[in-house]
This record gives sequence, structure tokens and C-alpha cells, in this order.
Amino acid sequence: MDEKNENIQPESQPEPEISDSVDVEKQDQESSPEKQPPSRFVIFLRKAVIGLLIVAAIFFAGFLTDHFVRYSPVSKELEQTSAELSVLEDENDRLTSANKTANDKIVTLEAELAAATAKMKFYQVLVDVNTARIDLFMEDIESAQAALVDTQANLEDLLPFIEEVDSELALSLPRRLDLIISGLERDPETGLIDLELFTKDLLALEPLLVVD
Repeated sequence: MDEKNENIQPESQPEPEISDSVDVEKQDQESSPEKQPPSRFVIFLRKAVIGLLIVAAIFFAGFLTDHFVRYSPVSKELEQTSAELSVLEDENDRLTSANKTANDKIVTLEAELAAATAKMKFYQVLVDVNTARIDLFMEDIESAQAALVDTQANLEDLLPFIEEVDSELALSLPRRLDLIISGLERDPETGLIDLELFTKDLLALEPLLVVD
């Protein structure tokens, strides 16, 4: 039995191959290059880049500071000036419109004044002629002549308005009035007839010259 047991021995287990892995690690360590420290040029280049970045940052900060210190107030002042200019332009447009309205009103008032003046002159001439007629009817030649003293001047002022409605009468009326005045003392009866015809011509002009 003992001999059989001695002959039966357990199979030996294979030992792990440690030496091979160790060799591989050694080979990897030998094959990988050692880290070299950066050269002076690389260090200088890094410092130069950092310096340039610092200078650029300072320059940019200075640019921003200059912009806000110098240009920002100018920009705000420009905006304020533009706003004031816009207000002034609006005010100018308003004043221009008001001035045009005032000028139109003046033109209208001038036209109304001219019409009122023509109306006043017309009735003054008519009153003078009728007064002279009454004086001649009363055989008061001197009073008739006195009544027509200002008639020629008033008729002269009235002529532009008469010419607009009847150019022939504008030419004939001053001549006829001059003949009537110059012939009153010589022939008052004819003067009375001429004044009556003169009055009729004036009354025919009344609806044309006198407009309410």
C-alpha cells in the first residue's frame, strides 16, 4: 500500500510565467523616452506670448476706457443735439405754417380793406355829386363848386376798381367830371344835367363795386 501511495504523487501545477511580463515592462520602460525639460527658446516664447496677451489686454482696456471717457459723452451730446434739432425743426414747421396762415389772413384783410376803401370812396363821390346837384338846383354855384373840390381826388383813387369792372367808364368819368366842374359857373343848367347823368353812371357801378 505504501509503495502504491508513493508511486501516486499529485501532478505538479504549472508555475506562472512572471519573468515574461517583467521583461515586457522593462522593455516598455526602456523604449519610452524620458521627459526632457523645455528649452530656453520655448520658455522665452511662452513668456513672449504671455507678455503679448498682457499688452493686448492693457491696450484693449485702454481703448475701452478712452471710448467711454471721450466718445461716449460726445455720442450722448450728439444724440441730445439731434433731439433738439428735431424739436427745432418741428417748431420751425409750426411757425412756418402759422406765418403762412398769418400772411393769408393779411392778404384777405388787405383785400377787405381795399374793398372797404373803394366802397367809402365810391359813396363819398356819390355824396359830393348829389350835394352839388342840390346846390345847383338851389342856384348856389359856389357851394356846388365847393362840394366837388375833393371829388376828383376821390374818383382818381376809385379808378383802379372801376377799371376792373368797366374800363370805358374808368376813362370817361374823370374827363366828364372835369368838364362839369369847369363849366358850372358858365352854364349851371347844363352842369346840373351832366351831374344827373354822372350820378346814373355811378349808380350803375354800385352793385359791381360795393360787395357786402
